[in-house]
Amino acid sequence: MKKIKLSFLTMVALMSHFASASTLRNDVPSCTETVPSEYYQLSNEREFVILVDKTMAHSLDKEIKSELYQGIKRFIQPGDKVQLVEFSSFVQDSYIKVAFNGQLDTPIHDDHKKYVKKSVLKQLDKCLDKQHQFMLSKLGQGLKSAFEAQAKPTNTELIGALSDISNQILVNSTAQRKVVLLISDMLENSDISSFYKNNKTQLIHPAQELEKFRASEVFANFNQADVYVIGTGVIPGNQQYISSQKMNRLERFWKGYFEQSNAKLLGFGKPMLLTDIQ
Repeated sequence: MKKIKLSFLTMVALMSHFASASTLRNDVPSCTETVPSEYYQLSNEREFVILVDKTMAHSLDKEIKSELYQGIKRFIQPGDKVQLVEFSSFVQDSYIKVAFNGQLDTPIHDDHKKYVKKSVLKQLDKCLDKQHQFMLSKLGQGLKSAFEAQAKPTNTELIGALSDISNQILVNSTAQRKVVLLISDMLENSDISSFYKNNKTQLIHPAQELEKFRASEVFANFNQADVYVIGTGVIPGNQQYISSQKMNRLERFWKGYFEQSNAKLLGFGKPMLLTDIQ
């Protein structure tokens, strides 16, 4: 891991200098500083936001975590902007945090290659591959950190966290397509409503629950994002799952929630997605 990081940073140092502190955050060093600016523009096609409920550290087994990471690797492509955001209940050191925020460069368009030195193109191709591996390595480290077990696991005020995250991150996104991967058990526990009763999950009534949140005006704005969920219904601590009847009610509720929060629910993992993120 260290060799990959060092070799990549060495290559970047030879090609360019880091952007100044006044520019937008990008945890991935650029590969294009030596490319004439008139022949390159940073992509604005896709933004991928990974939201991790830290309480899931006590719920997801190693196999699910491994497949989750592999699915992320398969989805990310050149030009993508990627953010990894942690959240949990507002106790101890748990709060919303952008653990990673970076963007990949893309190859130069074929029509422009004839105007760029061959040596620069060759360096760029090598750097792009290292850059991609660098991002995946950073995301792997970030996910590992997010899944570190909390000393005192608690339930999450999920809808409040989603409202804060969407208003601070997704509303401001100008990407042509926004994709959200939400890793959570999707079990709300707040002053407005709780999907628990007597420390057990309860059979909710989706229409009634949606009305509670509508009356409290806490729907979010996901800015037309496509949403995928992983981890639904996993009971913390013992890797057990809620009943199919409760699961179906949860899915109906969240489909309605995302529709009213300017988003489209494309995948609802119970707990895993049956198809890749598209």
